[in-house]
Amino acid sequence: MIVFSLLAVIVLVTAVMAVRAKNLTYAALWLAGTLVSVAAIFLTLGAEFLAAVQVLIYAGAVITLILFAIMFAQEEIPS
Repeated sequence: MIVFSLLAVIVLVTAVMAVRAKNLTYAALWLAGTLVSVAAIFLTLGAEFLAAVQVLIYAGAVITLILFAIMFAQEEIPS
């Protein structure tokens, strides 16, 4: 119960940080932390398959796509 509560607090903190981040790249990284923490909660509940899917699909693929979109969409600073 202590581990679950600690992970729940981590999920809440990282989710709030993802919303409050001023830089979009940092927001994506905080979101990745949130998704990995949710996967850890699935592990504590005994749902190993859901944890693996959470890490592979959401934390892996979605965050990678978001970061690529951020990198391609950035404007160049004129010198």
